[in-house]
Amino acid sequence: MSAPTIGLVIPCLNDAHLLAPCLDSVSRQVRPFDCVIVVDNGSTDDTAAVARSRGAVVVTEARRGVTWASHAGYDEAAARGLDLIVRVDADVLVDRRFSLQWLQAWDEVSRRGGKKVVGMAGAALFDVPGWRGRFISALYLRAFRYSVGSALGHAPFFGTNCSLTTQWWRDIRGSVDSSDTESHDDIQMSFAVRPHETVLFRPEITLHTDDRALRGARQLARRFSRGMHSMRQGFKLSPPQHRLIERV
Repeated sequence: MSAPTIGLVIPCLNDAHLLAPCLDSVSRQVRPFDCVIVVDNGSTDDTAAVARSRGAVVVTEARRGVTWASHAGYDEAAARGLDLIVRVDADVLVDRRFSLQWLQAWDEVSRRGGKKVVGMAGAALFDVPGWRGRFISALYLRAFRYSVGSALGHAPFFGTNCSLTTQWWRDIRGSVDSSDTESHDDIQMSFAVRPHETVLFRPEITLHTDDRALRGARQLARRFSRGMHSMRQGFKLSPPQHRLIERV
């Protein structure tokens, strides 16, 4: 069988200053992505110009919200016939082997038994110096994984660094509500995983990310509020007491 094709999706809103170094790190891949898709979510800065200058495909999604933006990116990847999608944010830096790591992970999954793996989540290291960065990163990501994962019955997608199959996205596309812009798109997508399917956590696939998510109490409170909203919306469709029993 031929090797699978792999694309990168980056939703953006006024991220030109962060997107430039992100795409520069992407351009140094040992195994280049078959397509890099930047979704311009109504930016008023040079986001689209920065993306085009570095060879990325620019998709314009004027409806503001990360759900609209990320879904538009996945739709573009599906329309281009890509097999695998990797999703990152604009404020990350990736290792030269990043795409190769994901391809190797999917190759391992193809030989795995049990539930069908439709996605995987990587890890991230916040750009905070020294041991504090490692500690905060581990605390933040473990809190996310265990709080959300305990209700899902599997690892959640992590929007900053995750991968999914294009075929699965086509299958569940109609079950995710792009207009619910208060929801985190990764949690929303995690609830779309069906009983015979699962998501795996791959901690060895780690990237570096800006620490803007941690700056200020208001920022953290906003993220927590959106997280709670995302969970409530997911519970309406898939209550944990039913979901966990179905997954046994």
